[in-house]
Amino acid sequence: MKRVTEPVRKSLLDVIRKNILAAGKVSYITRVVYIGEYTGTNWNIEKKMESIMEDLEADYANNSISGLFLVYPDYYIHVLEAPEDIIYRHFKLLYSNESEDCKIGKAIFLPTYHHVHQRFFMKWYHAYTVPPTLLQPLKSYELSDIQHQMSICFNKIYTLCNHISNADRDHLVPMQEVMRSLGDKLTRLYPESTLLEYLLNAESPVLLTVEKYLDIHASVPLVNLYSEYLQYQKNVSFYGVHEICVRYR
Repeated sequence: MKRVTEPVRKSLLDVIRKNILAAGKVSYITRVVYIGEYTGTNWNIEKKMESIMEDLEADYANNSISGLFLVYPDYYIHVLEAPEDIIYRHFKLLYSNESEDCKIGKAIFLPTYHHVHQRFFMKWYHAYTVPPTLLQPLKSYELSDIQHQMSICFNKIYTLCNHISNADRDHLVPMQEVMRSLGDKLTRLYPESTLLEYLLNAESPVLLTVEKYLDIHASVPLVNLYSEYLQYQKNVSFYGVHEICVRYR
């Protein structure tokens, strides 16, 4: 009689790994885009972020970290491409070891892109620029208006990153030269500082702050699925007793 071989059970992680290998990828990359405010000079926050990236690259030598850190007066935009555990550690480091010369304020997420097909950047870069401002102030904080302005901001950031990425990959202009010329050639692609201020001041449950993200991922909630108890009796067998919580008294 032939023995029946049980098929190998595969988890979701196994499927993801297979797809990554089939696509020629080496890691599962998430792209996060978030905006925030800070107090201090632009030089100090650029130095702080650069130090964080150097520490992460030293700890995760086998994982490439890429992105663009665009600094405005009082505000910043950060596009970060990395595995999710690195992104979490990045946020932990960002809100730790604050100094008087550089304080990180409120930061909120824009839509996150999981399992990206292709990176925008091959490395991590930073730049400082003075963006344009809107002629008319944004006053309405209705949910539809917040969603509309967030979409505008997100589309501008992606268009900006795509423009820089194409210039870099064509090898026609060195990346550092592209970064230096941002203020002259790409002004129309910058999200306005008044737009960032509007989104950061918006109070809405759909806007996830970085602080809330850290709280969610730092703790594991205790879920009591079975609040009842079962009275233990001799000579009584319970079917599937291993699947439920049994208390004795």
